[in-house]
Order: sequence, then C-alpha cells, then structure tokens
Amino acid sequence: MNQWKFVRNAVGLFGSAVHEGQTKTGTELAPRALREGGLISALYNLGWEINDMGDIQGKNYRLHNIKSHQFRNSQQLGVINGEINKRSFDIAKQNKFMLNIGGDHGVASGSIHGLLQHYGDELRVVWVDAHADCNYELGPNRNYHGMPLAHLYGSIQEPIKGFEWLKHRLDPKNITYIGIRDIDPMEREFIRDQKIVYYGMDEIIELGIGQVMNRILKQFEGKPIHVSFDVDSIDPEFAHGTGTLVDGGITYREAHYLLRKLASSKQLVGMDLVEVNPQLEKTPEFREEFFGDFQQIGRIQGTQTVALGIELIASALGRTLVL
Repeated sequence: MNQWKFVRNAVGLFGSAVHEGQTKTGTELAPRALREGGLISALYNLGWEINDMGDIQGKNYRLHNIKSHQFRNSQQLGVINGEINKRSFDIAKQNKFMLNIGGDHGVASGSIHGLLQHYGDELRVVWVDAHADCNYELGPNRNYHGMPLAHLYGSIQEPIKGFEWLKHRLDPKNITYIGIRDIDPMEREFIRDQKIVYYGMDEIIELGIGQVMNRILKQFEGKPIHVSFDVDSIDPEFAHGTGTLVDGGITYREAHYLLRKLASSKQLVGMDLVEVNPQLEKTPEFREEFFGDFQQIGRIQGTQTVALGIELIASALGRTLVL
C-alpha cells in the first residue's frame, strides 16, 4: 500500500460498545458483530498492521449512572468518553490510524478529543450524518448522541461531572458536514451563525458527490482529517439497522465514493463508524458475499448494515474498485 501522510501502516482499532447516549439498546453489539463479520481480515488483506485493543464496554461504568439534570447518563458517558479519549490519543501518538467502532455517536466526543490532543488545531473533521449533533440544550431527557459536537465546540459551557478531561475545542471552521437533513432549530441557527461548511442532500444533488469531495479536499488540503461516519447518513434502503432513520439519504455508491476519495488523499488519520444496531435490521438474516477482488478484502458476512459497515471501513482504508 502507498504511504499515508500522517500515519504509518498500522491501525489502532477499538470498540466503543456503548448505547447509553440514546434510549435504544443494540449499538453496543456492533463492535463484536463487525469483527465476527470479517473486519479484521478485510483490513489485513488491504495491507494494514492491526492492533485490536478490544472494547470499552459501557455496561462496566454503570456505577457512574447517576440521574442528572443535564442529559441521560451524563456522568457515565463522561467517564466512558474519557477512556475513549485516552485510547484515541495513545493510538495517535504512535502514528497509527485511529479506528473507533461504536456504539452510538456520543462516543465521538472522546475519539475526536484524543486526536485534538495529538494534532491540535491542524485536525480537520468530516462529519457524515443525517443529523448535526450539536444540540446544546440540556435537560434530564436529552440524549447525548445528539450533542457531542456541541461539547467539542464549547457550546455546552456548564461543567458536567465525568467530563473534566474535555479541555480541547474543535473550531467550527475545521469541520464539514455531509448528508445532514434532520436538524433542530438551534442547530440550524448555530451552523448559520458559525458559518460552518455543510453539504446537505440538496447540495449533494445539485453538485454531485464528486464535486462535493473535491471542494472538501481543497478546503482541508494538507491537513490531517478524521471522518466520523454515522450510518444513518445513508438512505434506509441501504442501511436499515440503525436507530434514527431519515429518508432521502446518501446512496450506497455515494457513501463508498466519499470514503474512497478521502482515502486517496492519504490525509486520513482516524475514523468513527457509529450507530450500527444489529437488533434493528429490517431483515436480520445473515448474508455472505464477496465484494470485489477476494484477495483485496476477503469474505464479509453479517446483516445488511453490519456488512455495509465493514465495507465502509475498508473503503476508508484504501479499498479501490479497479486498481
């Protein structure tokens, strides 16, 4: 494989087996399902050294699950994300590619913060999601998987027990959204006021995914890039096993293209793959297929969205269609 710009030929992989950032169980099952479906062999076949660090289990931190007026499971999620932050930073400082398998999207505050510790303000983030996840309104019934970017932006200013480690901030000018289409009014106002670059579904339709990616790579030229990929960005036709389905999303082809384009830049340093929920598949039967050259990626098996998740990670880490 060709040399990447910021990481050596090694992946530091861990699972964030967490569902506590929202009300549906099942996302905690995804790390195991992706491994059993062939993820490790797929990355090995692409030429990467693999350091599988195991899972951070949300259920192991339930002693910290104290009712809060801020959001559900706030202290528990703070401690969990603190562990994710440590693991992400440890991987980055070894110049390895950081691969975080969620879990709900709340786990991204820890993974991105760990990369910010290492790369500082040079880090750029591509957030692929149906949602903006920057809701900063606190309340006992709020779900953290819709709030991690608000925390990283500094929009949540109230101290929250368990999140004492969160000191670095993500400048809104250093992020780009792809696929957003279900946005709260306060998020809409924040995106407008902060002049955050975004490519919602209208922009993707008007420009085409090729032009969208060319613009993003020009915007982030020469910088380390982290992609945080929520499978609900994809149209439910292709990814039904997730908890917050929104019709009218990006297609299977567009999802793979955007990740292959990021990979071709050689600027990627990390990836979150989140919100895969094997319990919510429309058709839970396993499928087993070959995708492309068997020698390039190998056999993938799993439910529709699990198999798709493995494919998406492979595209981000260098799987190509032809050469």
